[in-house]
Amino acid sequence: MANTVLIVENEPFVLDAMEEILSTVGFKSICVRDGNRGIDTYKERSGEIDIVILDMNLPGMTGSEVYRVMQQVNPNVKVIVSSGYDELDVVERLGESKPASILKKPFNAQMLLDQVQSVLSS
Repeated sequence: MANTVLIVENEPFVLDAMEEILSTVGFKSICVRDGNRGIDTYKERSGEIDIVILDMNLPGMTGSEVYRVMQQVNPNVKVIVSSGYDELDVVERLGESKPASILKKPFNAQMLLDQVQSVLSS
């Protein structure tokens, strides 16, 4: 059975590219473009979502706010934070919450796939 990835990303081009890259290796993607929909989708479908790719810069709610709510729903949620911010800045914004991984933008297809495979196998 294919792994399911929830992608929470506000940039349509980046969202579409990630979905396409992941589908080429058999992943099923659920795509949303803002934090509120990301939370709603995760709450409704957390049982089928294996991993979340979460942009830090979202309309409505910040990525760190979305991440904290997802952790309340499932403390073991596997999240890759996707950000153009410096890694130290991302860690500072998340505070106590540590994501499974940080994917620095811009990234290429191989970097995305490597991160997802690494987090899923951990």
